[in-house]
Amino acid sequence: MPIECEFKWKAHNTEDFSRMLGVIKKYFTGHITGPANILNQDAYLDTPQQLWSAHKTALRIRCANGRFEATAKSQTKMMNGKAVRQEETLSLHQAHNLPQALELLKTKSTWLGLPLAGVQMIFTITNRRQTYQLTSGADVYELALDDCLLEVAGRCKELKEIELELKKGNEEAFSLFAGILQKNCGLSVPEKSKVESARALLEENK
Repeated sequence: MPIECEFKWKAHNTEDFSRMLGVIKKYFTGHITGPANILNQDAYLDTPQQLWSAHKTALRIRCANGRFEATAKSQTKMMNGKAVRQEETLSLHQAHNLPQALELLKTKSTWLGLPLAGVQMIFTITNRRQTYQLTSGADVYELALDDCLLEVAGRCKELKEIELELKKGNEEAFSLFAGILQKNCGLSVPEKSKVESARALLEENK
């Protein structure tokens, strides 16, 4: 699976979003475009036996501004705000709603050696995301300001987060720039990913 590399920071309010954006505009010497507003509606799935989570793999169907896709991703490894995981995405563009997307996904029967028969929704994450693209030569980064609602077993939790993802280019230069942001933004890094936070709520409900 392709590897995704990004840095994450906690945000408590929209002022933290503005603070990070200000720091980026101060220190990034390339071209910044945006914002683009995206509504991501994510349904996370598993079998009744929780086979996907047992293999430390998350299965998600995302509706992004009305377009559906499925993603399988490994457990996020986080260290000092840097998050690395493997991801594989499958387009479900024929679907017009979540039930259709789920049926299209199940036509594969297995994915990455794990079963798709019987998978069902275990929690949802709705993310009102604002993105900016940062370009410097061959390097391309994406800044995402995430305003999320986690819905798990009848419980709701609001969560704000900032992500800077390496879309293309040199990982060392990307990490150095993220380090500059970390020193100057005054924000802390999250202990858990959004998915891990949702799973924690799920465990509390048992």
